[in-house]
Amino acid sequence: MSTEAQGLLAQTYQQSRRELRSYLTRIVLRPDIAEELVQQAAVKLVEAGQGDKEMPDNLDGMRAWLFRVATHLAIDHLRRHSTWRENIMLEAREVAEDSEAFLAESALLRGSAETSAIAREHLTVCFSCTLRNLPAQQAAALLLAEVYGFTVEEAAQILDASFGQTKNWIQAARDQMRDKYDATCALIAKQGVCHQCVELSEFFHGRKDDPLAGSARDIDARLAILRARREAELGPWHRLMMRLVDDVLKN
Repeated sequence: MSTEAQGLLAQTYQQSRRELRSYLTRIVLRPDIAEELVQQAAVKLVEAGQGDKEMPDNLDGMRAWLFRVATHLAIDHLRRHSTWRENIMLEAREVAEDSEAFLAESALLRGSAETSAIAREHLTVCFSCTLRNLPAQQAAALLLAEVYGFTVEEAAQILDASFGQTKNWIQAARDQMRDKYDATCALIAKQGVCHQCVELSEFFHGRKDDPLAGSARDIDARLAILRARREAELGPWHRLMMRLVDDVLKN
């Protein structure tokens, strides 16, 4: 591999690492697993660069190639290890409310800078958890095209699918997400039952921050927040929460 190619590989990885980890976390929902997949994708990137396979010769092409490898690693992981249940977040909330240790750890984070954007962060986590109930290809297609800036054609290439199939996956994902939120989110429908993002803001900072205030309160408004936070990592409280989810799934 030429010195120029090596530099391109390193530059692509460094520039894409944060958003790639965020993307994978939104698919597999476990930050530690997402980090492992990022590392595996990096290894494959280096191996491909050292082999005979022709590699992209620009940053955009290399970024798409890296997302392609990571996407297939994530989908394969879900096929082999998925134990997700549609109502797992409600189950986890019940366990959390009965756990003195969890409540004590949560109380330590009250007023902290790490929880200053807890409402918006929870919206993105809620979106990912809701998205997890969809087929993996639909979830990935929606994230690639609506959050991480790929065209539908580029997303199709990443997913090894046709343009038409990928477009259908994106629309199906949007429709299903809209239906789920219309039925369950009190921020959208008066009869909804969930407004945890506002509750968390009140718990941690004593104010009722509404992450969808001033928006149309639709899927596009949620996707806009995901785009704005597309390099953001999970904060300490949501990492704590996802560990609790893991424990509930194991029982």
